[in-house]
Amino acid sequence: MSMSKKVAAAVVGMGVLVSAQTANAATSAGLTLTGSVQSILAVTVTPTASATGLDLTALVSQLKIATVKAESNNVTGYVVSLSSGNQTGGNCPTSTGPCFYSPVSAGAKLGFSVLRDSVGVSFSGATGTFINKTARSIVGGDNYDAKVSYDGSGANLPQATNYSETLTFTIANQ
Repeated sequence: MSMSKKVAAAVVGMGVLVSAQTANAATSAGLTLTGSVQSILAVTVTPTASATGLDLTALVSQLKIATVKAESNNVTGYVVSLSSGNQTGGNCPTSTGPCFYSPVSAGAKLGFSVLRDSVGVSFSGATGTFINKTARSIVGGDNYDAKVSYDGSGANLPQATNYSETLTFTIANQ
């Protein structure tokens, strides 16, 4: 075989080899990325200094007692309910909402109103709806002021230092 035929055969052979490799390579490929977002559902209550040592002989209107932060990433929203420990325990008349109660003062009690920002919370029995939001919270949570109003000026309560009420905030998805 002549030199030119050998070179030509070699070039054709290399072309077949290169063509075979190119034929097996794709011109595009896909990559599927997946991820997830965990459920966020939390409520935090941060009391103010006003939440303790309340003067129950005064007329108090919309006194801020706490900041309530609600956080939910549920697109249909969330509900924060509020329950009264004294109502649950049978120490307040269910028609009056929560109350300050003293077990050592012959069961003395003083009813009060709870407000979210400046909106009154209605109670049915021992539970009320603090906020009913139909969208997810902002990043970091939605903040609300919890306030109380009461009139102890004419209540004539017996002297005691242990009047109390425990309010429990609970969050749930819509």
